[in-house]
Amino acid sequence: MLDEGLNRHFPKAKRQRCLVHVGRNLMNKVRVKDRKAVISDFKQVHRAANREAAELKLNEFANNWHQTYPKLIKDLLKMPNLLTFMDFPPAIRRSLYSTNLIENFNKHLKRTTHHKEQFTTEDSLDRFLVSQFNVYNEKSLKRIHRGFKGLQDTLEASFI
Repeated sequence: MLDEGLNRHFPKAKRQRCLVHVGRNLMNKVRVKDRKAVISDFKQVHRAANREAAELKLNEFANNWHQTYPKLIKDLLKMPNLLTFMDFPPAIRRSLYSTNLIENFNKHLKRTTHHKEQFTTEDSLDRFLVSQFNVYNEKSLKRIHRGFKGLQDTLEASFI
């Protein structure tokens, strides 16, 4: 349902499943004695140099752990949007395979709304949230996230 709505309104948008959360979910479903080995193997997927290597690492991961955790591997391989970040330049992949930026903003909203004990109307909450969005956007306009600066310099150099 969410995918249908996103496709309808943003047909060219690419979606990426958060690999940090996928890894955490894997850890919750494997034996404690296997956790280090499983997460170490899974990290090789997003550390791969390109999409083909990442797919190869994912298949190796599946082959290594299929006997021990067949349902887990089956569910993992059915997950959409695991390797979308590989379609982008290596400099920014680290920012894309995780939802840290979004979670940071959500934490900021939770922290700021928590200080206000109540909102008199729904409109007052909306106005407050919009003001927080504006403050965050102003702060973010001056900041270039890790990896994007080098990409920006490369693009500018190619147009000169």
